[in-house]
Amino acid sequence: MISESNMSDATKKEYNFRLGLFYRYAGFKTDKEFLDCPTDELQSLLVNYTRHLVKRVNNNDLSANTIPKMFRGAKWLLNSNYREHDIRWKPIEALFPKSVKRSGYRAWTTEQISKMIESTNDLRNKALIHFQASTGGRIGVHYHPLLIKHLTMMEWNGHGCYAVLFYADSDETAEEKDLRDKQDDVQGGDSYYSFLTPEATDVLDRYFVERKRKGEVFTDDTPIFVTGQGRQLSDVNLKAILFRILDGLTEVTRVKKGRRYDIQINHGFRKRTNTILKLESDVNSNVAEKILGHKNGLDGVYLSPTRQECFDEFCKGISQLTVSDAERQKITIKKLQDEKSELEKIKEDNAKLKEDNEKIMAWIARQENK
Repeated sequence: MISESNMSDATKKEYNFRLGLFYRYAGFKTDKEFLDCPTDELQSLLVNYTRHLVKRVNNNDLSANTIPKMFRGAKWLLNSNYREHDIRWKPIEALFPKSVKRSGYRAWTTEQISKMIESTNDLRNKALIHFQASTGGRIGVHYHPLLIKHLTMMEWNGHGCYAVLFYADSDETAEEKDLRDKQDDVQGGDSYYSFLTPEATDVLDRYFVERKRKGEVFTDDTPIFVTGQGRQLSDVNLKAILFRILDGLTEVTRVKKGRRYDIQINHGFRKRTNTILKLESDVNSNVAEKILGHKNGLDGVYLSPTRQECFDEFCKGISQLTVSDAERQKITIKKLQDEKSELEKIKEDNAKLKEDNEKIMAWIARQENK
């Protein structure tokens, strides 16, 4: 059964959901009824179900790109129960409508994200938007445990920046992740580090202080974001929060193309982070893939940078990832001050070298005149 597989919880949930839709159409109540169905009858049911889905596509009630996904759970269940050759899939797939060009590839702009943050007075929602804008976490990160023990403070130019361990097991800590990455020749597990800018870190800390002031006791297993009932915030909650914010925000608009919008409500943040890290020429491209949780060819398997090495690359994009103009100006001013201090130090060193050189030349001249 799907529940017995080693697939992720999110994949199991999707497969069971798609199977449930087919079961309601076919009249099955259990997986056993589905698996015991005679081959010819099951073939006919699947063909008719495909035609039903195509009608929904023609009525603009379903995307053509969704139809292949509707059969993944059924295929997996049949293959896992020695019936992989019973169903002739080519006649079924021949009925699939032509896939359509996907929309939703635009990213949220920094200005749009700033408007979202300004439009809400809820400190949790502000911290959540900053969190998504900084890490670019994909749909699914809030479905997994996201706990205080998955945060580690890093330092950049005197500022604190949280490292966030995504897709960690509920009992996995940042320390265990670091130890495993040092010991393994090949990076194990699906967990990876992303990072918060100083700006996002500051807002998240303020959110923590607010919760503690209300009496919440923090432990390693305390969720980073919580609902009003104290449970960990889920992906569904995240989408609902963003929908409410955008619904009352006329300055930020999305254009609907077919069944989708030009900017995906959550992945619009991810696309922004991805674009900034990839366009920042100094950022190592393979490490940027790691920060985004991508598996990039052989480097994605054999390249195992440490948390610090990933953070060093992330720091090169902090200025562009920062949302507030004021905070970005502070970073620029600090950078100019550091460059000025470095230049002054170089000048001092050069002056000292010149002075030492003059002393040496004077000593040589004295020795020659003896």
